[in-house]
Amino acid sequence: MTLLQRLAVAAAMAAALAGCGTTTGVDTSTTSNAPADDGLSGTPAQFERMADPCFAQAARMTGLNRGAIVVTDRIRTGGGPLLTLNAGARGTAAALKTTAV
Repeated sequence: MTLLQRLAVAAAMAAALAGCGTTTGVDTSTTSNAPADDGLSGTPAQFERMADPCFAQAARMTGLNRGAIVVTDRIRTGGGPLLTLNAGARGTAAALKTTAV
């Protein structure tokens, strides 16, 4: 599967999990190890904040316990951070939902 196909599948799954993590007006300019001008978002702090709610929602959707769900990738995108998860051999994804202040 190509990267573009993986991102398309991840985006579709992220729509189902879009509410799993919410932040309001996060300033990522001082918390990222990534280049400040690369146009992508997804800081280590953002990924950490979204992990627990995304694991909980994936567990509800699959019926698995949270310990059976693992992060397979952390993807920085122009539209916000994206976690890809493995939930009992099912691929799923979770995007960070942001709210403007």
